[in-house]
Amino acid sequence: AMALAKDLTQMSLPDIGDAFGNRDHTTVLHACRTIAMLREKNHDINRDYHVLEQVLKG
Repeated sequence: AMALAKDLTQMSLPDIGDAFGNRDHTTVLHACRTIAMLREKNHDINRDYHVLEQVLKG
C-alpha cells in the first residue's frame, strides 16, 4: 500500500509514513524498494500491482 501511495500520489515519503501510523520515511522507502524488487522477480505480483494501480486510478 505504501508503494501504491508513492506511485499514485505526490505525497512525500514522510507524509506517506504519517498516513500509515507515523511510520518513518525510511520504512516507506524500504517498502517501496521491496515491492519494486518483488515486481521484477515475480510476474504475478507485477500483474496484480498493475491491476491495483488501474483500479485505484479509476
